[in-house]
Parts: sequence; structure tokens; C-alpha cells
Amino acid sequence: MPKVMFINAINYEKEIETFLPPLGLGYLVSSLRKEFGYNHIIFKIVDRHIEQEIDKFKPDIIGITSVTQNYNRAIRYARIAKEYELPVIMGGVHISALPATLTSDMDVGVIGEGEETIVDLFKLFEENGHFDRNELENIEGVVFRRNGELIVTKKRRPIEPLDSLPMPARDLLAIKKSTYMFTSRGCPYRCTFCASSRFWGKVRFFSAEYIVNEIECLTKEYNVKEIGFWDDLFVASKVRVRQILDLLENKDILGKVTFGCNARSNLIDSELAQLLKQMNVKYVGMGLESGCPTTLEYLKGRNISVTDHINALKMLRNYGIKPHVSFIIGSPKERREDILQTLKFVKESRLTSFDIYVLTPFPGTPVWDYAKARNLVSEEMNWDILNVNFGESHSDAIIMSEKLTREEIYKLFLLFKNAKIRIARKTLLRHPVNIPRSLLRALVKILLRRPLFDR
Repeated sequence: MPKVMFINAINYEKEIETFLPPLGLGYLVSSLRKEFGYNHIIFKIVDRHIEQEIDKFKPDIIGITSVTQNYNRAIRYARIAKEYELPVIMGGVHISALPATLTSDMDVGVIGEGEETIVDLFKLFEENGHFDRNELENIEGVVFRRNGELIVTKKRRPIEPLDSLPMPARDLLAIKKSTYMFTSRGCPYRCTFCASSRFWGKVRFFSAEYIVNEIECLTKEYNVKEIGFWDDLFVASKVRVRQILDLLENKDILGKVTFGCNARSNLIDSELAQLLKQMNVKYVGMGLESGCPTTLEYLKGRNISVTDHINALKMLRNYGIKPHVSFIIGSPKERREDILQTLKFVKESRLTSFDIYVLTPFPGTPVWDYAKARNLVSEEMNWDILNVNFGESHSDAIIMSEKLTREEIYKLFLLFKNAKIRIARKTLLRHPVNIPRSLLRALVKILLRRPLFDR
């Protein structure tokens, strides 16, 4: 039986990158099992110690997935695989956005959605024992090099219906009592900084029946107690939310598991908040991004407002649902007073927590195109500097602002971090019993080890 090793190219030293299992690779495995049979291929999924894992597992083929900020790792892993003379398939959002970054150590790259493409590639590999460059040209949605020439084949159509996909192979993943799943692909909105809508194409939904069956599987087979819906916009269809709620009740799952989801402030109304409450949704993530109207329009378009933010926060609180929100500073035309307006919004919104980011240009987004036009990024750049944690890498980070210097952006960033720590202290003092243990430990570390930032 052929052996396949899938590598999740992450920074495994960062807890935030190892906290959740790589469901994308799980979908690839389950799709291959569906096509070839459960016992035809032996799979292994790893994210570290690649040479040792290759030595032990002795795979016949390597597949790697990577986001842009970890692409240097993917390049190293592909080089290691080639030292063992193994064929390498590259996939993920980075290679999909920038096919020309395929290296000589990567035999073929998968562009976009990978489940159908990976099946076609494995059929070709089983026939020939390698990836014939002439036959690769007949597979849709791939990139490869032939005699030095970069060849990108015809774009593959999005998978429809999504229910045709088997559930991800969680038997190869570490599933905890708190985990996540997907109920859709794509987003109807086009935020300037987000590549998701460009990667997935048009919005598609798993049916309510499929979703509830997966929830049932998670609760019965893995004893899961908390599930996060990590769709870009779980609430895009209010009708589907109601259908999920009804099916959860019919299957006697309602109340036995808690949920979290992502939303957009202009979509939160009393009816939706009530549905989420009945469904046992405990938190809703929202990228509010800015409290300044002009910056908000640049980042998220004209169909959302600061008033929508205020109303959404109020509505969620009325139903006892905790908002998890984030903000972005450093847009090209954003002034100091605009950023301070967002900070004022943060302080006046009675948030119990929030995240703050500095605008980062990722491939596949309008922000990337803007940065490329200003020669701030290129396809030959060091991908490590696209680190969303500005606090760690502010000296190397790409600054998009045309109004503020790097140092000015950093000082403003510290004001937000200072506010975040103050909020954490107040939350800890007011509600110590209601804070999850993991968050409590993090807050204690903050309070004991880190002083307030200057200013």
C-alpha cells in the first residue's frame, strides 16, 4: 500500500498555530479514502521533525500545505523531501494566490480547493509512479514547471454541492473537547485585507442536515463539548441557522454542546441574536476593524457602519452572548486622530477583550496589490515578515501607512495593548469565577509578568 505524508507547515512553537487540528488536510484524506477505499493508502499528518518523520514513516509521496507567513517553512520541507527523492505536492492559500512561487523542489501545486484535484493527482501518480509533466497539463487547478516554464492549468470549478464531500478524517487528528468545524466556504463580502473570498470563489453552504450530522459525530465519537464554526460568516443565511437549530432539537443535541461562530455587525439583529441564544451560542467573533467611519469603509466597504458595531454589541449582550472582536490600524490613508477614534470606541464599548492588528498585505487581497504597486512586497520577498503579531516583529513589519511612520504606528499599537491589559485586569477582578481556566491562566501571566506599556 502506498504511504502518504501530509505536512502542515506551521510554526509549532506558537500555541495559536497548534491549538486546532488541520481540517483542510483531513478533508483531503477523506476524499482520497472515498475514491480509493479506506485501506488502499496509509496516511500520516505531521507538523514538525520532518526528517525524523520521513525516516520512520518512509512515505511514497509528500503533500504540504502552508499559509504565506509560513511559506519559508514549506520551502524547507519540500527541500528535505527532495533529499529523499520524494515527489512533492504543494497546496494552500499561498500557492493558490502566488503560483509563481512554486520552487524547483515542488513537483506540482494545487490552486484553490483541493479535494477533487488531489484525487486526480493521485490517479496520475498511481498510473505512472511519478508526475508526468505532459499529463499534468490535463488536470485542472494545478501549477507546475516544464523545462523552466511555469504552467498554470485551467481553473477548476468550485465543488457543488458541498454535501458531496465526506467529513474530514479526524481519526488522524488530535480532537479535544473544544474543537471546530466548517459549515460553509466563501464569503459574500470583499474586505480589502482578506483573501478568503478570493480563494473559495462564490459562497457555498453545507446543508443543515450535513452540519448536524457532523455535530452529532463530534459529540458521540469524540465527546466534544464545545464547537466553533470557523466559517468566514456562519450567519450569512438566517434561514439555515434556524434549520440547524430545529435539527439540533429534533436530535436531542440542543443544550448538550456549546457553540461559537463568526458574524458581521451589520447582520446582527434581534431575531438572529435570539436564534443564536436558543442554539446555545456562547460567543460571536466579529472583525469590527475600526471605530472611524472612513477607515471602516476602506477596510470593509460601504455596507457597514460604526452604528452597526454599536447595535451588534448591544444586541449580543442583551441575549447573554459574548462578543469577541478585533480591530486593524495602519491603513494607508489613516491618520493618528482616526486611530485614536478607534481607541475611543474600544474604551466606550465596555468590551471584556479584543484583539488588535496592524494592516498586513497578504497575497490574493487588494491590500497586497496596493503594497506591490508601492514596491513594499514582491514574489521574492522574505515571507517571515508577514507576521500578524505586530508586537513581535514591528521593526521588520511592512508599514502600509502613508500618513504615519513605523515608530508612530508602534506607539499607537502600544496604546491599544495597554487598553487590552487594563480590560483584562478589570475582567479578572470582576468576574474571576466565570472566566475559562485557559483564559484565566493567560490573564494571570499578563498581570504577574508584564507591566503596563508606557503611555
